[in-house]
Amino acid sequence: MTALSTTGLLAILIGLMSIATGIGGLLRPNDWRRMFDEFEASPGLSLAIALIAILFGSLVISIHPRWDTPLQIVISVIGWASFIEGLALLSIPRSYIGMAKPLLAYTRAWTIFSLLLGAVLLIVGFGERTETLPLP
Repeated sequence: MTALSTTGLLAILIGLMSIATGIGGLLRPNDWRRMFDEFEASPGLSLAIALIAILFGSLVISIHPRWDTPLQIVISVIGWASFIEGLALLSIPRSYIGMAKPLLAYTRAWTIFSLLLGAVLLIVGFGERTETLPLP
């Protein structure tokens, strides 16, 4: 009997998040600039988003310490990137937002990248299986 591996499950979850983000970017591209403006204006919002990113990254890092296959590397890098992004948003929010704001000029490209990454992670994630012991 086979089941989804931890890597496969995380790939599917991150893939779904990535696709949802991409759809949001396609349907409401102008909201990204307003979102960054709100981050700058609201320390509480920046703190909340930073803590969510740190929590997500910490969860991935702690349950997925694997670096053997290309998919494992991608999942681990995403976990560490989320943790580091959250830490930067928590500790140096204005600098971090200032560095990220120029990327808003490429919202369409980021949206397409997000959709493609999500689709690839979903497809590959569903193929990641592990052997399980049969129940007694």
